[in-house]
Amino acid sequence: MRSQIERYEKLGLRDSLPKIYRYPIACKEIGLILREAYIQSPKNLQSIIFHDTLAAFRLLPQIQTQSAVSAVHFLLQSVEAALPKQKRNMAVKEFKLAMVAHKRRSKLHHQEEKDSFQLPHDVLVHIFSFLDMQSLVSVGLVCWSWNLAANDNHLWELQYVVLYGNAAKQELIKQFEGQDKRHLQDPIDTRTITDWKEAVNGAYTGQ
Repeated sequence: MRSQIERYEKLGLRDSLPKIYRYPIACKEIGLILREAYIQSPKNLQSIIFHDTLAAFRLLPQIQTQSAVSAVHFLLQSVEAALPKQKRNMAVKEFKLAMVAHKRRSKLHHQEEKDSFQLPHDVLVHIFSFLDMQSLVSVGLVCWSWNLAANDNHLWELQYVVLYGNAAKQELIKQFEGQDKRHLQDPIDTRTITDWKEAVNGAYTGQ
């Protein structure tokens, strides 16, 4: 039992949730674990997974991206499919509260952008796609909306290809082919693939 808990904690999902570019991936990972391994898990581990699920919903208002909303809806579907009634009701309530808060914050953020003549997120991402890695890191320090755009996962996928080549990218992906089903008995941290900023940092530092 302890071994399963340690394997789950090694995934680092709880630490990933507060980070904008990791949040969607962490939500999907928790969702997959709920669907595939929650029922078979010991009660102590079930409790940890459940509280991470609630934490994911509560953090949604802070993550103002469309990918976060899509990921949290996937997590909700997993909740409805895997959790027992009482816990399911608690989680659904947290989800609804989080969506209300998210919409309010999103509306306020869009108003602030309108008042300050901020460029739309997709336009910023397109502009930033022409930057090198050092410049991309620098623009991410300017303001909140630029930081959000500079951490776009696709931008860092492009950086990975520029730095290490498309062959290295394909080799990295190939290492995880056929690993679609992820169970706690054989945990796979897919952030090394889908989190391209993490992949760039890992390759850059030789990890």
